[in-house]
Parts: sequence; structure tokens; C-alpha cells
Amino acid sequence: MEKLEPGKWLAIEQEMLRTRTGGKSLIELTEYDGLSLWWFMRTRIYHSAQSTRSIRLAIKNPYLFSLAEFLYDSLTSMLCKVLSSFFKVRTSGKNPKVLMTAPNVQWRTVRSSGGELKRCDVFLDSLVGELQRRDFEVVTVAPLKYSPSGLKVMIEKLHIQRDIIHKEFNIYWSTKIWKKGHAARRHFTNVWKSVLKIDGKFVGSLEKYGLDSQLPIYFHSILGYVVETIEMAKELVQKEKPDLILVSSEYGIFERALVVAGKLERIPTLAIQHGNIGPLHKGYIYPKNSISASGSIQTPFCPIPDKTAVYGQYYYDILTKMSSYPLDSVVITGQPRYDVLAVADRVYSREEFCKRLGLDSSKRIVLVGTENMGISEGTTLLRSFLGALKSFPDLQIVVKPHPGERGEWYRNVLKEEDVRAVVLSKEADTFEALHACDLFLTGFSTIATEGIILGKVGVTLHLGEGEDPTPYYRGVTLRVYKASDLIPAITAALYDEKTRERIKTEGERFVYDHAYKQDGKATERVASLIEKLIKKS
Repeated sequence: MEKLEPGKWLAIEQEMLRTRTGGKSLIELTEYDGLSLWWFMRTRIYHSAQSTRSIRLAIKNPYLFSLAEFLYDSLTSMLCKVLSSFFKVRTSGKNPKVLMTAPNVQWRTVRSSGGELKRCDVFLDSLVGELQRRDFEVVTVAPLKYSPSGLKVMIEKLHIQRDIIHKEFNIYWSTKIWKKGHAARRHFTNVWKSVLKIDGKFVGSLEKYGLDSQLPIYFHSILGYVVETIEMAKELVQKEKPDLILVSSEYGIFERALVVAGKLERIPTLAIQHGNIGPLHKGYIYPKNSISASGSIQTPFCPIPDKTAVYGQYYYDILTKMSSYPLDSVVITGQPRYDVLAVADRVYSREEFCKRLGLDSSKRIVLVGTENMGISEGTTLLRSFLGALKSFPDLQIVVKPHPGERGEWYRNVLKEEDVRAVVLSKEADTFEALHACDLFLTGFSTIATEGIILGKVGVTLHLGEGEDPTPYYRGVTLRVYKASDLIPAITAALYDEKTRERIKTEGERFVYDHAYKQDGKATERVASLIEKLIKKS
């Protein structure tokens, strides 16, 4: 099997989509109700993913799997409906309504621009407040997934934010929708068995890139789940009747389904950039002619929101020049959650941070940010940082796990490396930790961008083979590509004043292109864009 390097995936996709089997391309073979579901699966299919026990069950015993899924979906839907009935929010029904996706991973404890601690959605909180000041009704929606923590977050949202309508996506599930998903699974399983599996040339092309073990999983199980998600999104939009739909991570199955549902009802849709976008980002880089200039979502086109609000000019150029986004579909606004960084010195206190964590405020602090990647890759990255930091015994180490991390593998790494460090909660306020630190270390996380905005010096590490996913961190951080280069880089970042000044000067130029104006008004710009889109519609 040929190794699937990062830079090859787009060429591979184009080759696969040119290949026809049974007279159809993959885009046509994955069609459902006029939509190509290829665009719902493409982001993840190039990653070498192992099939889980549940997926193997779906392939070996689809009827047993379908029954188990039916029972789970019906019970969670009923539970969500019962809980929601206890926390009803009265609304006038006269004000414009914005429906927002609010994944549970975004629910954390942070400081507001006024300095008070609060539990909220870190991506949406400032925007929710601004929209409410402009007399909008806000509805947030998120799927309740398998983790018990999701139920806890759901109850917290319903209890704490009584002025916002919170809906769990599971509420919109029904037996009718389940039947559609079940029928879709049977259909796509037959497509795989009768067309794709027997085409030796096509299967051979999949084997070449190691995709032969992944594509069957999608046809046997995941495409049926996609159909259910689309139908639930339609039900949600028809019942809630929003005036605008706002999503983040718009290439996810749940978010893309909401975009489709909005398009079908002629409701304006808006995406807010939620993280780094690079030349290799599979969620944003699309082949030429794959996105309709007129906004069509019918096969063969990929559904995207009407507008995508990005951090700065760099990301505008990536989407409109390197990808296939129409020029008028991308708007530069800055990131609303970065507005608090404009008043960071007023909001955050290094002394208070140190006192709470038992750190000495007179000594240097290094913040190590983990990445939301596989445990193996994440362990290698963290071991590299910790190994280098052993050469700096006077540094106080603070580890900030990525909110999307599964488990607490990083604690085992710290124990095995015999390194003393303060480990923050996954929900901890990253901005507060960055404000307090003297140096940050990470790979490709937005921690780097946020640190640069705050005027911090950082060292970033890329150990992967192939192209660098965030090459723009060169120059504005000390970016290294071998673990053995970390010690001299950390030394320079801490003690070489010329290097520190150069990085800070480069950082000032970087911030405008990658985070736009740091005037604390990104929230207002996005809210005004929402008003404009609703009035236009």
C-alpha cells in the first residue's frame, strides 16, 4: 500500500471522482434525494481510521445493529424531550430568530470582558449577548452523544442560561426518520455489493491508497446515519422556523445537514471560522468546480453556507484562491471570541492565576498545549516538549489539554517522563493561561495565534511527514521540525532578546492577516452581517 501523504489527498480525490463504475462516479453513487453525500464523508475518509466494534457489527449483522441503534435513538430522544419540558423559555415570537450550533466541547468556564467567571459557550457567548441586545431570539442546538458528560452539559445549559432556547438535536428524531435511515443503509449496502465491490479496477485504486478498508464502512453504516441527520435537520428547521442558521465546523455531518436544511427552506446560512485553516485542510479545500457559483446544493455540488466569516485576509485568500469558494461567499470579520483579548490586561491577572495553581509568579511559566490528534501522535508531541523542558529546571510547566481530547493520556506521559507540571482542566480558560505564561509550546493549535495576539513568544513543532499544515507559524514563532532542535529554540525564545524582538515584530504583522483588527468589535461585525443577511432574505 502506498503511504497517503498529506499533500496527495486532493489529487487522489480528483482521480477517484474521475473513475466511473457502473457508469457512475462516487459523487453520483452516494446520491440521496438529489444531494451527493460524498461531501459529508470526504473530510474524514482520507484519514487512516480503524473500524470500531459497532461499525464491524453493522457490517456483519446489520439487523442487530439497526435494532440497537433504534433503541438508543428512541430512548435519548425521549429523555431530551422530557428534560427540555422542565426548562421552557417564553418568547414573544415576534423578534427575528437565529439558530446556532453549540457543540458540547465549547461549553466551558471563562472570564467575560467584564472580568467575571461564567459557564458559557466560549465561541458564541459574546455574539449571543450582542444579538440579544439587538432584540434577537437565540436558539442553540447540539447533538447529545454517547458520553454521559453530554447529558451534564445539556442540563447545565438549560439551568444556567434561562434566557436562551436550548434544544438537543436528538429531540427531532422519530420512527419515520429512522425508517428512512434504515432504507438508506440497505440501499447503499446494495450499491457497495452490486457495483463497487465487484469492480476490480476501482477496488484496486482504493487499495493503492489504503482506502479499501474505509469506504465499505461508509456504505454499510455511515451514509445511513448521514441520511437520518439530514432528515432530523429538516424537521428542526421546519419546527423552529429560524430567520438565520449559524454554524461552526461547517464540514461536519451535523453542521452540513443544517446548511442543507436551511438552503431547502431558503433560510440564510452563515459559518464562523472556528479554527486554523491551512492549504491542506480537508474541510475547506475543494476541487475546482465542486462548489456552485449560484449556491446550488444539488448533485454534483458541495453544499456550503451562504456566507463564511473568517479571521482575516489570509483565510479569505485560501478559500477563494486555493479552494473553490465564490468571492462573495467569504467575509472578513475577525473572531468574536477574540474580542476579550483586546482587554486582556484588564480581565486577567497573572498573580491570581499563579496563586490559584500554586505557582511562583516571580518565576517563568511555560504553557504546553496538546493537540486534538491521535493518542500516538499526541504522545510523541508531548514527550518531545517534556524531554526538552528537562533542560530548563527553573521553568514552571503548565499543560493545557485540548478540549477535544479523549481520556487523560497526557497524565500518563507526565508520569512516565517524570516531569512535574500543573495540568489544567480541558475546560480551563486558555486565554488566561496564555496571558500568564512567558513562553508557549504547541504544534498547530490556535493557541499559537492567540499567544501571538497577546504578544507572547512561542515555539511550535511539526514532526509529521509531508507538508506543514500551518506553515504561517514560521517566523512568528520559532517553528522547528525535529525534536532535537527544541532545546536551542526554547533557549533563544527565553533569553535571546534579538530573537524575541524579531518574533514580536513579525507577530504584529501576522495578527492583522490572521485575526484582523484587534479592536474588540468582531462580535459587532458578525451581528451586523447577520442583520444584513436576514434583511436581504
